Amino acid sequence: MADIITKFGQYVNKEMLNHPDRARKELIFGFSAFNLKLKYSPDKELSPARKYLAQVCMKAHIDSLKNVENAALISIFLPCEILQSFGITPFFAEGFSGYITGAYAEKGFIEAAEAAGIAETYCSYHKTIMGAAFSGVLPKPKFIINTSIACDANNLTFRALSEYFDVPQFYIDIPPEQSEESVEYVADQLRDMVKFIEEQTGKTLDESRLKAAVSRTAQSLKNMDESFRLKKNVCSLNDITSEMYEVFMTHPLLGTEEMLKYSGMLVDDLKKAPPKKGIRLLWMHTIPYFQEPLRERLNFNEKCQIIACDMNFENIVETDPEKPYESMARRIVMSRFNGSSDNRINKAIEMSKLMDIDGVIYFCHWGCKQTMGAAVNAKKALEKAGFPTLILNGDGADRSNTSDGQVLTRLDAFIEMLEDMKK
Repeated sequence: MADIITKFGQYVNKEMLNHPDRARKELIFGFSAFNLKLKYSPDKELSPARKYLAQVCMKAHIDSLKNVENAALISIFLPCEILQSFGITPFFAEGFSGYITGAYAEKGFIEAAEAAGIAETYCSYHKTIMGAAFSGVLPKPKFIINTSIACDANNLTFRALSEYFDVPQFYIDIPPEQSEESVEYVADQLRDMVKFIEEQTGKTLDESRLKAAVSRTAQSLKNMDESFRLKKNVCSLNDITSEMYEVFMTHPLLGTEEMLKYSGMLVDDLKKAPPKKGIRLLWMHTIPYFQEPLRERLNFNEKCQIIACDMNFENIVETDPEKPYESMARRIVMSRFNGSSDNRINKAIEMSKLMDIDGVIYFCHWGCKQTMGAAVNAKKALEKAGFPTLILNGDGADRSNTSDGQVLTRLDAFIEMLEDMKK
């Protein structure tokens, strides 16, 4: 299977040079074929919730790629309930890049971005989508909306793509101060975002649809909060790809019927899970789900499991459907990725205690200066709190920028240390 996908990625890279439209159609065909596999022949080791998760995320990705011209290109932290209320498809930049990597096609897109002058040290997720734009594989979106968090690349990429495509961009500035004043400031910007979309589409927002979406968000976040509490006492057999799929649900798909269903299914699965056993890990930042040593050691392994990724619990806050703008604003202002890195570190400590974590893997994704810059402080704080921490360098989207041997050696040594400590 891996050989077939590798050849598929090579074919897409070849086609994108001279026939970008054909390359895009081939990607859609490949993703659609794989979606049939997910539907009719899913991994038997996945729980019902995780099987459903994979299908929903793949369908959302295919739908957005088919309909880019009428979609909004967005950043990961944008509240999407407003887009859902307008019937606008969100085109999730980081998610697109993750799927391109899954198709073994990232090399051509990254090279296209670098050929256009994008630095080698730039985030590979962002290089991939910029390469897709510059090569012509990615059509012009209807418009672009992004927030200021959580990285430098996030602030640069969307502005550059707005200029390149010559499409309107709406930018939401998130103050680093986590206060009610900041919440009100961002809520007003979200109201302005509605006006922006109304101007671009000629449609008027149905406030009742928005409140319904925020109501689904409120229940979904409650379910996710319960799921993390349930994880404390169970063996949460999982695969690392599902943890990355879940980022779709906890961000651009938050507020949808699909997310509400998934979060409920996840709670049901965990209530039926066996008692906890083995080494229990918390992963911080994105996961290079394609890297074989990680898959071998962490997928469906009773002896060592990733219990959660911090990207999936950073935005659990109180949500009031009767105050939709303030609720959406609070979610991004109070995000653990906003403001000081201490916010993220302290939340990791809190959740590690809640879920009875044995150790933490702090992943320094290539090009993510914020994560790398906080690595030493994170390790010190986590270990002071009693959670041994492995700082692991790598790349979440560019497989050519990783070292399987180094990752395997360091991961095995870390797991062995945790096992000895547990004895």
